Amino acid sequence: MVVRNDLQLDDPWAAIEACYEAGWSDGLPVVPPTEPLVEAMLANGVWPRDEVLLNEPSRDLAVSAYKAAVNAVMAGCRPEYFPVVGTVLQAMNDPRFELHGNATSTGGSTVLIAINGPVRDEIGVHYKENLFGPGFRANATIGRTVRLVLRNCLSVIPGVMDKSTQGWAGKYAMCFGEDEASSPWEPFHVSRGYERSQSTVTIMAAESGHNVVNHGSATADGLLITFADSMAAFGSLSSGRSLIVFAPEHARKIAASGWSRAEVQEFLFEHSARSFAEVKRGGKVEASAKGEGFHPETWMLSDPTVYPGDDQIMVRRGTSPADIALMVGGGDAGGHSSFFPTWSRQRSVPLITKEIITP
Repeated sequence: MVVRNDLQLDDPWAAIEACYEAGWSDGLPVVPPTEPLVEAMLANGVWPRDEVLLNEPSRDLAVSAYKAAVNAVMAGCRPEYFPVVGTVLQAMNDPRFELHGNATSTGGSTVLIAINGPVRDEIGVHYKENLFGPGFRANATIGRTVRLVLRNCLSVIPGVMDKSTQGWAGKYAMCFGEDEASSPWEPFHVSRGYERSQSTVTIMAAESGHNVVNHGSATADGLLITFADSMAAFGSLSSGRSLIVFAPEHARKIAASGWSRAEVQEFLFEHSARSFAEVKRGGKVEASAKGEGFHPETWMLSDPTVYPGDDQIMVRRGTSPADIALMVGGGDAGGHSSFFPTWSRQRSVPLITKEIITP
């Protein structure tokens, strides 16, 4: 895409309509990307205009810093958001993220963006009430920029490359901050080897979130069994990773029980389980030529027949406790947390964390 110099800025509505006609919109109006606005956006990043932030090798497509800035303008970003936008795109460039697969799959994944560190308050990233909902410019426009980049630079357009069977509203934008002060543990990025003073983005190819409701349990184990049950539901059960975003009310109950991050991960992994027999009866395995038995990373087997002993084999969400990421965020009141499964009915891709560098 290129910036059009013929936009009739003296008629704002005509300029917006011209962007619609060019096919640049996600369905909502965009800010016409004039050169001064794009240059101001670029000036707040650390990348030369022609530096490639994201490659899509399957179709030999690339997203330069300039193209990223154009889409950030259209999404409504403030220039100070651009270091976050660019870092998200660089994280998506990690080969482990398998961008082509999760962007074009029928599964309807979105690029979920979680932000940690001082940058949250510096640019106004929201991490309290209505965490995943509307009303917060940084969250909405950073997330929206990623969707516009996918559409305008990589042709991830519904019916073209985006083959989502149904999709979900998170594909407009899914960006939030972790409420580090409400967490019973170190911030998420610190658990991944960064310093508190560093700012990071973590991206995930996420399916739609599941609201996990529990107002009654007072202890960690009583509370967490509800989460494990949601994780083991047939509708989302797979060998993929998980993200749990605990509401502060739930986080306080876990803290009162004194459970560590590792203990919570181990409990959830142990209890988010169904028997191999149930999994077979539920149709959650697929035919394979790999031979008899269950292959936990691919969820395939050569014979779906239920045999004696299958009810003693436990099938869990993920392949180890480390597959379960834990964060905290949301309003201070309310027993509502969220579970996000990774995209794909099989193993799927890891969460990627990358440091944000500012000028």
